[in-house]
Amino acid sequence: MRTYMPAPHRSFLAHVESISNIRAYASSSTAAPEVKETYNAAVDELSKLRDIHIQIVARYIISPSRRQGATKNAGMNLAVASTNGTTEMLQGTGGTALLPFLRQSRDETKETALGR
Repeated sequence: MRTYMPAPHRSFLAHVESISNIRAYASSSTAAPEVKETYNAAVDELSKLRDIHIQIVARYIISPSRRQGATKNAGMNLAVASTNGTTEMLQGTGGTALLPFLRQSRDETKETALGR
């Protein structure tokens, strides 16, 4: 994802990574139990956001692309532009396979939760 981000955004993320690691802190023995609970709550909420994102993509991109098909005369909208002529291989903005990428992102987010 970072390869197509604006350079200042990439720099910001690199800087944040270099000065902190929230997961490492939350999992350390010196962190209060509330820190771990709060960290896991944040991971849960981000996972819910990713679930909602998948639902929105399904409703507003995948369903419309299947209904109208990707024809030359269908007009240019996100559903048509992302199909590459087929509804089987919908692509995200980074050129990835749309649903597998979103599901993988959601699953990887869930995996960052600390042992409960």
